[in-house]
Amino acid sequence: MKILIADDHELYRDALSILVQRLDEPTDIHISNSYTELLQLADTTDNWDLILVDLNMPGLSYYEGIAQLSAQHPDTPIIVVTSSNDPKDSQRALEAGALGYMSKSMKSDDMLNAIKLMLSNGISIHPNHPTSVSVESTLDELTPRQQDVLKLLCQGESNKRIALNLDLSEHTVKLHVRAILQTLNAENRTQAVIIAKQLLSQQVE
Repeated sequence: MKILIADDHELYRDALSILVQRLDEPTDIHISNSYTELLQLADTTDNWDLILVDLNMPGLSYYEGIAQLSAQHPDTPIIVVTSSNDPKDSQRALEAGALGYMSKSMKSDDMLNAIKLMLSNGISIHPNHPTSVSVESTLDELTPRQQDVLKLLCQGESNKRIALNLDLSEHTVKLHVRAILQTLNAENRTQAVIIAKQLLSQQVE
């Protein structure tokens, strides 16, 4: 997997490099420290599998930098990793072409799970805070049918597909999804998937 990491802080750049080496396949990592260098390096090849970008770096505004990067590589997932907690920043980054947006305050395991989820399902994620939940208490609060729906949510299935797989009406699936969001204390469907992935992986362990 060929990964490009851009961050103007060397310490965090190194931390991200170590983190992505925990992905499920060998990684070829390239680094840059500004939008100018990032765009030049990105343009050397079209074979990037993932680009991790700090929001505020020298060279360009983040909107212009991400927009140019997305135009150059429309099929490459661009994920913003930043210390900003401003919802306007996350919205602007997504509008510019980023697939996801993660806070640097997230735990490394949560961040890794989010990256894996975005790469495997192409789901846009932009949690503004870390997710931490208790496996036993949370799963015990879900009914067996809600747990079935939860597993299919983690596989990126739509409500319609979940309904077909479980022989339910779409209305019933929507009710189950709403109950899952409330139980997981998730603000939206994509954040619920991050939490669910974490729960299910811990359960296996």
